[in-house]
Amino acid sequence: MSAPYQFATQLSDVNHTMKNSSRMQQPVRVLLVDDSTITLQGLKSVLSKTEKLKVVATASSETEAMAALETCRPDVVVLDVRVGRASGIDLCRAIQASYPSIVVFFFTAHDSKELLHEAILAGAQGYLLKTASGEAVAKSVEIVSTGQAILDQQLTPQVMAWVREVGSDIQEKGELNWSSEDLRLLSLLASGKTNKEIARDLRLTQGSVSSRVQKLYRRLKISRRAEAARYFIQLEKEVAHTSHSDMEHTGQLFSHIARNDRNKKV
Repeated sequence: MSAPYQFATQLSDVNHTMKNSSRMQQPVRVLLVDDSTITLQGLKSVLSKTEKLKVVATASSETEAMAALETCRPDVVVLDVRVGRASGIDLCRAIQASYPSIVVFFFTAHDSKELLHEAILAGAQGYLLKTASGEAVAKSVEIVSTGQAILDQQLTPQVMAWVREVGSDIQEKGELNWSSEDLRLLSLLASGKTNKEIARDLRLTQGSVSSRVQKLYRRLKISRRAEAARYFIQLEKEVAHTSHSDMEHTGQLFSHIARNDRNKKV
């Protein structure tokens, strides 16, 4: 775990949240789940270096993980997408169903688009590759414990690919009467961008972006970026089930938005 890593969510944007969170007054209780003893030992060693985190248990199987959830009641579960013969995705769903207040954070070597897709739909709050540094892992666990979402920077192209694939179909089907501006904002939120980054992309002030984000949250009855990402992917899934074009209109939405932006400048 020594390769360089960049956060998709900028740490400066969550400092205020972390400082003011009542949860951060006590160490975040962490359960580690991985079928590799070496990985478990390495993670425990890394996370134990900060007083903000406390590893309360480790598990190397689905059975051990479910038992530890009941006895230890962690705040965050750090999980691989495969745990022996069991599916970490299915385990994530089970955790969210039985313990909805527990945050699931995937730490894995798998960079598959399909697994990332399923992890977010299952309710995961973060997805980090095992090439990340120890410091990045620890900081990511702290961040997801406050309700923020974390996505490995290397996976951003995967998310943006979904945006391009599903965008035109959503626009065509008129889901919730989406305007191109609203859909672009939702797609940027789903891709893991911060308000600062969105403001730069849309050439707006951060205050204006914050206002639009809150309006979108109220419209969708959500309160977090992770929920926006799950909503966008679920919307993609629903559109895919009813689409006869088999995504043949890929990228049309972004072209349409680009044309609109150019027309506004004229």
